[in-house]
Amino acid sequence: MAGDAPIVTRTAVVIAGSTPDAVVAVGVPDRVALRPNRLGTLVTGRPGALVIDYAAELPGPVYDIMYNSSTGWFSVTVFHGLTATRWDNRPGTDPGYPRVDDILGATTPMTILAVLDIPPDAVGYAERLLL
Repeated sequence: MAGDAPIVTRTAVVIAGSTPDAVVAVGVPDRVALRPNRLGTLVTGRPGALVIDYAAELPGPVYDIMYNSSTGWFSVTVFHGLTATRWDNRPGTDPGYPRVDDILGATTPMTILAVLDIPPDAVGYAERLLL
């Protein structure tokens, strides 16, 4: 339909236990930024399939965070090597991987972002408040 905007999901990736230099050695596509964070390295932008490479080649775990502001969907896929689990904010649905109840003890998008040391604006996250 004319006027339909594409659904845009923003991503961030945290590679625990790895420095930005170690992440660069695996690969960095255009349109991404790296910086150290409390857990290791924060990758923002569009890492694409490199998330799997990071999980396979770096000690990890690797946390792949996705947020869609149009739908409110927020998920974190956690890779331990090539084994993955997922937390998302749609209980009762199939998240595509075995479901986990928390991410490092955090159970809401804001607390998950905090525990992973990700600024909410890195994925465009803003809590929706009911007035």
